[in-house]
Amino acid sequence: MSVKISNYENVTVLAPSEDLLGDAAEVLHEKAMELVGKGRRELVVDCAEIDGFDSRALEVLLDMQAQCEEGLGTVKLCGLSPTCAKILEITRLARRFELLPDLESAVRSFTY
Repeated sequence: MSVKISNYENVTVLAPSEDLLGDAAEVLHEKAMELVGKGRRELVVDCAEIDGFDSRALEVLLDMQAQCEEGLGTVKLCGLSPTCAKILEITRLARRFELLPDLESAVRSFTY
């Protein structure tokens, strides 16, 4: 799996190319931790190409959020499919992340 990484000033967007299942979730985690290690703390996960994710992906998202919060940053999710949104709702993780409809609104939401 590939993860496209784009920077918009202080915001970094990670856009996975396939569902976050098993090893794909690990790839996202590795990329995100590399970015956090370089001081990038404002992250958006663009889920436009994702139709689902598993429990490991949820753990990855929570770890990303924790690591970013340590540096006073955050992780926001955008472009969620109905299935992904439902998974977050059922697991009560929707309240842990700011969920935005599209990439543009997610990036703009970081404007201070």
